[in-house]
Amino acid sequence: MVQSKTKKISENIIEFEGARYIKEDSKGWLDIPELKISVEIEVHDKNKSWDKLGLKDREEELLTYDQCVKMANIPKYAKILKMDGSSSKDDFFIKQPFDLSRKNGYVARFCAGSDCAYLGCGGGSSGSNSGLGVRFVRKLKVKK
Repeated sequence: MVQSKTKKISENIIEFEGARYIKEDSKGWLDIPELKISVEIEVHDKNKSWDKLGLKDREEELLTYDQCVKMANIPKYAKILKMDGSSSKDDFFIKQPFDLSRKNGYVARFCAGSDCAYLGCGGGSSGSNSGLGVRFVRKLKVKK
């Protein structure tokens, strides 16, 4: 009998032979045709650090600074994704936009409160809190 080398890291992340993967399905994703991406609707794996989630090698699966700004400024997406200030418990890690910050171990995040939204680029990779999680992105699949 062959034993599976799959390890459950969290509800949405599994590890297989040392590589981490998102469990994908069509539910729970929002298509953003203007940006040619699909985004996870819910922020998950809250209270886990960048390091614990293994995001260093998965930055390409995270939203960019530009994508966050554009989505937060389009009301229909901002509301669905709670980027409109309706929740202060749905902050998420994003791709670090600054090479210098990345080089020095800093990670980036999108945060929103009742009166503002902002992008922070100076957090440590071992930090976590109950309102900070991850939201993955993927290229929009072209429907034929």
